[in-house]
Amino acid sequence: MFHINSKYKLLTGCIISALAGFVTTLGFAPADMWYLSLAGIFSFGFVYAGNTTPRRSALTTLIFFFVMHMCAVSWLTSVMTGYGEMSYALAIGVLILFSLYLSLFPTLAGYAAHRLCTGMPTVRNLVLFPSLIVLAEIINSVLFTGFGWDLLGYTQIDSFFSAYAPLIGVQGMSLIMLIVIMGGVYACRRRYIGHAVIPTVLIIFGLSMQNFEYTRVGNPVKAALIQGNVSTSVHWNQDSVWEELEIYIQEMRSNLDTEIMVWPESAIPDLENNMEKLKVLSMLDYEAKYNNIGLITGIQYYDVAKQQFFNSMLGIGVIDKKKERQYTFGEGNRYYKRHLVPIGEFVPFEWLLRQMGPIFNMPMSSFTRGSDVQENIMVQDLNVASAICYEMVYNNELRDQVNEKSNLIVTVSNDGWFNYTDAPMQHLYIARLRAKEFGKPVLRATNNGITAVIDHQGNIVKTIPANITATLRAEFRPTYGETPFSRFGSSFVYFYIGLTLLHTVIARLRYRNMISNRPSQQI
Repeated sequence: MFHINSKYKLLTGCIISALAGFVTTLGFAPADMWYLSLAGIFSFGFVYAGNTTPRRSALTTLIFFFVMHMCAVSWLTSVMTGYGEMSYALAIGVLILFSLYLSLFPTLAGYAAHRLCTGMPTVRNLVLFPSLIVLAEIINSVLFTGFGWDLLGYTQIDSFFSAYAPLIGVQGMSLIMLIVIMGGVYACRRRYIGHAVIPTVLIIFGLSMQNFEYTRVGNPVKAALIQGNVSTSVHWNQDSVWEELEIYIQEMRSNLDTEIMVWPESAIPDLENNMEKLKVLSMLDYEAKYNNIGLITGIQYYDVAKQQFFNSMLGIGVIDKKKERQYTFGEGNRYYKRHLVPIGEFVPFEWLLRQMGPIFNMPMSSFTRGSDVQENIMVQDLNVASAICYEMVYNNELRDQVNEKSNLIVTVSNDGWFNYTDAPMQHLYIARLRAKEFGKPVLRATNNGITAVIDHQGNIVKTIPANITATLRAEFRPTYGETPFSRFGSSFVYFYIGLTLLHTVIARLRYRNMISNRPSQQI
């Protein structure tokens, strides 16, 4: 059964791994076919389990993850050619190199699992391999500021595996999925149903816990999210500041019956310093308060004393229901972005790189990162955990903002950089998983889409089409309390990885002792 001629086994394994990598990407948005991702990972797992040497394991793992990353983040070429002024050929070259980098640690994981478990295929495939692959995902998510955009768990937002999100997060979802799949692979290869017991239990648990409530739901709140649809090419043009601001003010005045209003990242395309000199923010604060609106907007702030720029979110208008708290320039009820995008918001080694071309000189690429732990913004007596754009990718960093008092998550973004690619939809689905992990509704306001309201279970309540000027009006329910992931983060995942490494060491010692007496014995 499933026998492949040994002469062509490596070539066949490489081809299957490449096809499996492509099929796996169909689980990411916008395709969202999670079942095909499971089929793709199962096919790759079947190849991996049949590899006879560590080098073959490394090669097939490299091919699988390289193809997956290439397909999943191909939208990067649009950013590089559209805003970095790269040639298409150079952008493709950069994408290839970046995909190879993202595949490096999974490849090392595939090699190490085989190498450390030589003669112990059961330990290798069922215990160590899933753990090391997830460890590779974690490393990719933190090293050199990290890139955790296309983790395997993101393919399962709409499957039963998402029930694990509020327990152990997206990294835990990747782990559980790999354990289930490798158990299924081994049950097929060994024709032994016993290997399917743990996967079956994990599937049943996921199915039974899909709609479990970890947080308490409050009364409905009316929200209005304004999508200005301002072209990125003119967004930082000083001649268009008042024209852009007028779009948002007019939309606000057309939706005065709302309770919370959100403007997107950098909706006010100037420094808070300049706006307050002209009393624009004081006027907005007064008008929002007069109309009983709590307003959250993106804006930039310059700390004169420290000579530092911050990408920030600001809460004004009705901060508390008694209307006692007021807007104060440069102080309080604000959030400074902490996870900056390399090249886009800060340039490492800028003394060198800024001389190398337009890609290293994008507008507003000299920000300073905010503190790791910041107080929630407050509007309408609700505590708002904040994330700006790309920060939604980093669930363990968002944990620093989401606490037992937080009632919702507000994320503002300018996805205009992505043009007409898959990236805005992928970004939206990442926000859905954050809602599921923390048990908090998410209000997502973007400059040109996709603006959305997401409930605390990760379901999309309402969206508006991208690339139009419009206001999304919807109700959301704030929540109270914490999920296990909000409280403990990825602690279980780290513990499990450590446990499997310890188990592998013990199994290796037992194996060496065993073969000294019975050389043909394997475990």
